[in-house]
Amino acid sequence: MDRLLLMLPGPMQVPESVAEAAGKPLFFHRSDQFNRFRDALGNRIASLHGTDSARILFLSACGTGAMESAMVNLTSPGQEIIVMVGGAFAERWVAIGKAFGLTVHAAEVDWRYGATARDTIQAMERWPAADVVFVTWSESSTGVLIDLPEMGRAVRKRHKLLVADAVSGLAVSPMEMDAWQVDTVISSSQKGLMMPAGLGLVAIGPRALERSRFASSPRFTWDWAPYLERVPVTPPLSLMHQLNASLDLMDSLGEGGIFRRRREVAETIRGLVRDAGLEIFAKRPGEGITAVVAPENMDVERFIHRLEDDYSILIEGGPGRLAGKIFRIGHVGHLTNDELGYFCDSFRKALTAEMNR
Repeated sequence: MDRLLLMLPGPMQVPESVAEAAGKPLFFHRSDQFNRFRDALGNRIASLHGTDSARILFLSACGTGAMESAMVNLTSPGQEIIVMVGGAFAERWVAIGKAFGLTVHAAEVDWRYGATARDTIQAMERWPAADVVFVTWSESSTGVLIDLPEMGRAVRKRHKLLVADAVSGLAVSPMEMDAWQVDTVISSSQKGLMMPAGLGLVAIGPRALERSRFASSPRFTWDWAPYLERVPVTPPLSLMHQLNASLDLMDSLGEGGIFRRRREVAETIRGLVRDAGLEIFAKRPGEGITAVVAPENMDVERFIHRLEDDYSILIEGGPGRLAGKIFRIGHVGHLTNDELGYFCDSFRKALTAEMNR
């Protein structure tokens, strides 16, 4: 390869048409021209979320910034919340809640399966005073995709709010925010949306919007209210142009085409792993990240460096408590057939060299 091939949980390659869109002319963000552009873009991205009732906000933020915005706009100091903890990024919900003085109930679940509706019901029964449930739909640290529709029904039945982190799931797996009864969905640009990092997205359903008017956690930059009228700070307009180009690319693949492509790539990667005699960590894998259980005699860091040094390919190890136990192959974003073929061939060679060392 004449450049690094990013096979990370994010970021990944940016398609040429999306990269070029960053060079489009800027215009004043207080103008009618910007308002029309923002509203049209919001309608397009709302469709990808599966909603016609949510308000879409564009933040100059990473995914964590979008998470924080949801936390502070839906809670008040001392309030009880539930976080379904099935991976390292779910643990981030816990950390954010504690940072803002909330009473955080962390419901630990099996990381290989992720949270289920049954787990969530048990957590709500254990902590009935908690009225917001935070989950990670697609867990980047494990490769698990949870069953959000069933969970949404369970949470709504108990008149609580459901907030989903879709950073590594949006545009990778179909999202049906309204049908699944999810009140807020947060995401960011550098994964399934096939863009550079820096654009945070928040889809706010009607129930969450109403709650935000009365929540009193401290906030300023991430206060949703000003964004509902006009942008209170200079927006990432170049990234918004790139998002528009990314949606154009998805549309060019036909209805459902982007998800078929994601599934095709994921099946190829999972087949590669299984053919190599390795075990996939996730028992309910999504289409964007394949976490692989490291064999007992494998030095994960050395294998990662071998792929980079010999083949210019970047993959990632396991975060936190999974360090040294797994490695992660990312395919959340754009991959050509040539890039996919090169990765598979290089992976086989690197793995053979590592295991014969």
